[in-house]
Amino acid sequence: MPRIRKKTSKRGTTHQRQKLKHKVTEGRKKAKKVARKEQAAGKTHKKSKKDPGIPNNFPYKDQILAEVAESRREAAEEKQRRKDEKRAALTGVDVKDIEDSRKDTMDVDNDENENDGQGFDGIMSLRSALSAPPPKKSVEPVTSEPVIPVIAGPNTLREVLQKADVLLHVVDARDPAAGISEALFKEATGKDILLLVNKIDTVPRESLEQWLSHLRLAYNTLPFRVAEAFLSSKPNPPPTLKTSKKKISPKLDDALGSDVVWEQLSKLKAKKSGEELVVALTGVTNSGKSAVINSLARADVFPIYDLNSAATVKGPYTTTSASEIVLEFPDKMGMKIRLIDTPGLEYVRTDDEDVQDDEKEKARAKDILLRSRGRVDRLKDPLFAITHVVSRADTQDLMLAYSLPAFSKGDPTSFLAGMARVSGLIKKRGVLDHAGAARIVLRDWSIGKFARYTMPPGTSAPSSSADDERILATLKRRKELRKAEDVKLVRLQPGEAERREVLLDDIWGADEENSEEADDEDAGDEEASGDEDGDEDEEDQGSESDKDEEDVVEEEEEEVPELLPPPKRKRTVSFAAMPAGGKRQRSGKSRRS
Repeated sequence: MPRIRKKTSKRGTTHQRQKLKHKVTEGRKKAKKVARKEQAAGKTHKKSKKDPGIPNNFPYKDQILAEVAESRREAAEEKQRRKDEKRAALTGVDVKDIEDSRKDTMDVDNDENENDGQGFDGIMSLRSALSAPPPKKSVEPVTSEPVIPVIAGPNTLREVLQKADVLLHVVDARDPAAGISEALFKEATGKDILLLVNKIDTVPRESLEQWLSHLRLAYNTLPFRVAEAFLSSKPNPPPTLKTSKKKISPKLDDALGSDVVWEQLSKLKAKKSGEELVVALTGVTNSGKSAVINSLARADVFPIYDLNSAATVKGPYTTTSASEIVLEFPDKMGMKIRLIDTPGLEYVRTDDEDVQDDEKEKARAKDILLRSRGRVDRLKDPLFAITHVVSRADTQDLMLAYSLPAFSKGDPTSFLAGMARVSGLIKKRGVLDHAGAARIVLRDWSIGKFARYTMPPGTSAPSSSADDERILATLKRRKELRKAEDVKLVRLQPGEAERREVLLDDIWGADEENSEEADDEDAGDEEASGDEDGDEDEEDQGSESDKDEEDVVEEEEEEVPELLPPPKRKRTVSFAAMPAGGKRQRSGKSRRS
């Protein structure tokens, strides 16, 4: 049989590879030479950097894209408006008539496009008639709703309690017991107290049923959810062809539980003698007092807390002083009600030396997480807050929420280690970034992605009325919330009612004015003294760091550049003549054995 030749390999020879490598090198040298010549002649053109776009994991990407699309649409409308104004100035026709004729023309074009493209003379002859301006339409005056005037309220909490007939205390449904102040209720002895459980849409139905039964043993408790227009801001969906033409405004009259609240207030007004019923709304910061008043008034009267504005707006973004509005009861009987919006409750600080540091740190973490005011994830030291969260949270819920391996109950170190590994937060030499992992959890806590709920101590049979059943029917159960992709449902241990004394005589708004004046004085001192007062500034910062809400850093701190390592010494080569022996002589003393 003839010998079959083995197939040759397609692998090139070494000479061919070196030849290609040499050509590539020569091409790069030539390109660099041309670039240097163009740079010397001033003909260089800087390459425009490509926009990297918005990362997919950015929480507000949809909202930013919607804003960009809206701005482009407004720019196109502005451009078309200028064209219409210029055309109206030349032809002497009203701008509205030109816009109406253009819309009619667009409608006719759309109708013709739906056909097969062939028209007849009767229709084609009508196109010239569209250029004539249509007759002016009578515009009916739009009646706007009357604006509700806002009146300045009392200066202190004690004055509010003396003026009020009813105390409407607002608590968060996620942890209602932690928002109750026993000292405040003690000061309001003799007044009617209503406990309003707000934000019921953030908890499972089972939790709300148990809490309503538990709290009604001691207080007159009502469930509530503010109107859609005053809910916490969520990323808007990207505009589509259907939604881009007509902007849907959120509803102002769809608050859950507002009818029951008005019914209770009407009963209390019937017992009181006088022209109006004075109701003071109290509660901790960010419990939703201003949003409750807006929902009852069905108007945007008071500004509400928004996490997006908190990250950008300088200065206070929550209620800092008391304000009042006067409304009429919905039954239109002429009875009036005065609602007083108050700032968040502040408690007396305990400076006892007997109190251990762990207890102070625990109370500090509780206050920060309960208020959730500002960017909690920008704390200078977020580890103490995570320690409080892990000590109260259910271990299995944390494992399921963040897909973590098993860790010991109440151990924040192992929890953060698992979070860092899952999130890829590993520094050089395999060191885990515990602070970065803690900030991920705190960011989820502040934006509501960390959906927490509590169950009351003990077991009580849930008893609900017809109004409660109607409200509870709109809520989701635990199984439904666990299936949601953008929610991490975690059960926490219930908090305890606050027993610290409340600041009753502190004037609201005075601290901010003093802080602004102090900031101006500090800025002037720094300009005058330079770096000599650096130690004093550090002491001032250390004293201010004891406050709970001031620990949340509202703006990102400037990153300190790392110091560069010292330059390496270049090794010098001596070309001196060698001695006759062939060895170089060393300078200095010889090394003894």
